[in-house]
Amino acid sequence: MSRRTVARLIICLVVCGCFVVASPAAMPASATNDAAGQIVELYPNPTTDENRGEYVAVEIAEPGDWTLTDGEGVVDLPEDRTGRFAATRHPTETATHTNATLVESDGSFRLAVSGETLTLRRGDTVVDTVSYEDAPESQQWRADREPRWQPAGFEPRAPMTVSNTSVEAFVLPDNPAAPLDAIEGADNRLYLAAYTLTDERVVRELIAAQNRGADVAVLVEGGPVGGMTERQAARLDDLTAAGIDVRVMTGEAARFRYHHAKYAVADDTAVVLTENWKPAGTGGADSRGWGLTADSAATADELAAVFEHDTTWKDTPKWESVRGEIETIEADAAPDSYPQRHPPLSTAADELTVLAAPDNAESELVGLINNTDEELLVIQPAIGDRDYRLLRAAIRTADRGVEVRILLSGSWYAEEENTALAEALRDRATDDDVPLSVRVADDTDRFGKIHAKGIVADDTAVVGSLNWNDNSAENNRELAVAVTDPAVADYYRDVFVADWKASSGDGSGFSILPNGDLPAGLVVVAVAVISGTALLAHRRLEFERK
Repeated sequence: MSRRTVARLIICLVVCGCFVVASPAAMPASATNDAAGQIVELYPNPTTDENRGEYVAVEIAEPGDWTLTDGEGVVDLPEDRTGRFAATRHPTETATHTNATLVESDGSFRLAVSGETLTLRRGDTVVDTVSYEDAPESQQWRADREPRWQPAGFEPRAPMTVSNTSVEAFVLPDNPAAPLDAIEGADNRLYLAAYTLTDERVVRELIAAQNRGADVAVLVEGGPVGGMTERQAARLDDLTAAGIDVRVMTGEAARFRYHHAKYAVADDTAVVLTENWKPAGTGGADSRGWGLTADSAATADELAAVFEHDTTWKDTPKWESVRGEIETIEADAAPDSYPQRHPPLSTAADELTVLAAPDNAESELVGLINNTDEELLVIQPAIGDRDYRLLRAAIRTADRGVEVRILLSGSWYAEEENTALAEALRDRATDDDVPLSVRVADDTDRFGKIHAKGIVADDTAVVGSLNWNDNSAENNRELAVAVTDPAVADYYRDVFVADWKASSGDGSGFSILPNGDLPAGLVVVAVAVISGTALLAHRRLEFERK
């Protein structure tokens, strides 16, 4: 079993809404006394035999008698040159991780996984010192970014914004044709990023684009919660047989806990979804989801850049090379269909911003919520816990007098936790007399379950794969767009309000409002942390499959 799999099991992780129990590694302490030299990068724990490839990188601005030590070994750095140098015992392996000039050290200079202190000297003067404890697996420490520890091979991106761009807003299950229409006919490039991919309509279009001569590539998660289905493995086999470059994020060195993003690039069109590329999602057979397409070359290029970043590292091998290593499970197709109550909306949006996690999404959304003045609407399958950063921001917004409404899934695997959270928020709203309302969705003929991850904050709507929990924001690859435009915001607001009214707590379901009571006979079971019981573990492992 890989370290990646063990890590998932240890923290009892559920992709869509979970309580994460983990202890982050201690942050290194760094003290710089001289701008002429600095320790800028560490890679102590590459999870290779003998930690082959470990290194320490320094930046030298002035020539001098520079040395680097770990307290046992000493590395002499070039005296007559400036630039970035990496001290390593394994130059060949290290060359794949850094562009710094390599300086080979002897065997006495070794980076301990359990902690180390590195000292950079100029002659007898200490110029910089960095200390760390318990180096995370396959993560690099860099002095110029926050957080300092991030996965090796991961280069954070800043939000990218375009103005006055044509968009189409749509929701699922109402409009299963919308995501397919957006990718049909691509003759230059068609890149599809997925957590899961089983929608045969999408597979056929990918193959058709390949046959037209387009550059076609696919990236999927190699170990979704509960396991990869036999149906998906067969679809990936079909794509590979058609000559399509199919990549799978997997392995001990994976940069993200899960590749959970759902988007596509079709020539100069970008597609961003809350839903998986499968019958229950894009096929319109079950989930309430939100989606958006943008006819914008700049937006498509930004998504293509994320796709290239994510498919050109050692954690995304070709499907055929790992096919025999990935175990598959059986899964039933979602059989239902639903009417179209909300046709798509086509308009020119004032502004669109691409957000990604773990790069920037959480901090940007905190800022958006903090600046909401009139109304904040949130739809989520679940929320990790009541201390989650985005939820705290929403509560602060309600404390300012802004109306805040949160709609959560009532599906069997999330109802217990969502009900407990909703009750806690109801008590908070009642005690403090603030306009915070929470509903757990009833069974409805509008959709099978809530799977959308969306926000409407005044005139800005956010659509994407980001779940409201620490794992999604900090460890997963997620992607979302924030669209600032009154018409787009009103479109998703109308959908939200209709779904909210359909979950009115009239006896078949459950609604919690400030100063309101729970329906008679409802038993609320508070779950503050993952219990670890076999039943709960089974339910969590099933979470994303439904």
